[in-house]
Order: sequence, then structure tokens, then C-alpha cells
Amino acid sequence: MVEWQEVSNEDLTQIIKNLQYQLKEVFKQQGKLTDSDVLKISRELDEYILECQRRNLTNQKGGKL
Repeated sequence: MVEWQEVSNEDLTQIIKNLQYQLKEVFKQQGKLTDSDVLKISRELDEYILECQRRNLTNQKGGKL
């Protein structure tokens, strides 16, 4: 489990980029979206994207969500 408060926005952005790259590479190798490695990376990527969206919403609402 990730402790989100310990992850900076810059780190979060870099993690998302890295996971997107990994997802593309694993998909190229496995050739199917239902591969277990593709699904694992996709789920992890989803978690980081959701946290990024939460932070953006919080910032838009003046720090309150």
C-alpha cells in the first residue's frame, strides 16, 4: 500500500510515465490485454492516476475535498 502523502507530485507524474511505458512494453511482448502482467500494471497505473486526479480536484477546490 502506498503512503500517498510521502509521494510528491513530481514523483507521482514520473511513476505514471514509467508505468505507462512498462504497460506498452509488456503489451508488445505478450500481445494481449488480458495477460496477467498487463492487468497487474494497468491496475497499479489506475491507482496512481486516481491519486493524481484526487490531488488536482483538491487543488481546484482550495485544498478541500
